[in-house]
Amino acid sequence: MEREQRKGYLMVFAAGCLWGTIGLFGTLLQNMGMNPSAVAFFRLLFASVLMIPVLLVKGKGLRLFRISRRGLLSCLLVGLFSQAIYNALYMTTLKHTGMAITAVLLYTSPVFVAVMSRLFFGEALRRNKILAIIINILGCILTVTGGQLAGLSLLSIGLLTGVGAGFMYATLPVLSRIGADREDPYTSTFYGLSFGALFLFFIVRPWQGIGAAFTPSMALTLLGFGIIPSALAYIVYFGGLGHIRETSKVPVLASVETVVASLIGLFVFSQPLGIVKVLGIALVLVSILIMNKKTPERL
Repeated sequence: MEREQRKGYLMVFAAGCLWGTIGLFGTLLQNMGMNPSAVAFFRLLFASVLMIPVLLVKGKGLRLFRISRRGLLSCLLVGLFSQAIYNALYMTTLKHTGMAITAVLLYTSPVFVAVMSRLFFGEALRRNKILAIIINILGCILTVTGGQLAGLSLLSIGLLTGVGAGFMYATLPVLSRIGADREDPYTSTFYGLSFGALFLFFIVRPWQGIGAAFTPSMALTLLGFGIIPSALAYIVYFGGLGHIRETSKVPVLASVETVVASLIGLFVFSQPLGIVKVLGIALVLVSILIMNKKTPERL
């Protein structure tokens, strides 16, 4: 069982690394003339379409397209809350507060996951878990801001939508455990992404978000976007989630996304990575170690 747990933790960690490339693809697509809302929609659309041949080959037919009612309901909720509404709130926050504050507010999610896991699954809030969450949030704040919060104004709507985005982000591991984790990872990934794309189609009206011609380079970038931080990341994530008993550990492990995004910013886009950001990265890694430290099963 412990071996299975470690496998699950490693897979969620790997999914976080893959999600860390979202900024790379998103920046490239926006530089090509696509607005953030359209980027979010086409990410989910391409990912769900790419999952179709995977399911056909993996299931040797239509077997993996079959899903229980409970699993379908879970994927529907994941698509609505953890994909569509999350992305809509994220983009609204980005508009009002900028990238740094948006990322900080997003990583309030471990707190929400810990609380919901306690309420819905009866998971104990042990000292190491609480400490890891606090260190994790601090590390994420330092990583994405470099400690430079002064001068960044928090408009009330941006604050509300940012915390809302963090909450919706936190619903992914919780809603997935309702039923999606009982399905094949490929199946739950396909339906979650498909429902998310469907809801986003009506929420953000993506056809209005392409400000430039749809070029081959844009299509190729969208293909990579649909595979690496989308279809593949969610397959690995859902696969790992099925091996993990404590849902509250999931967002802390996946927060390595922030570290990977910062390193990509440094090496690809030459964004500065000062001593404060390095400290933030170290704190994120430390929080992951603390979260996985064995402690007595006490409240």
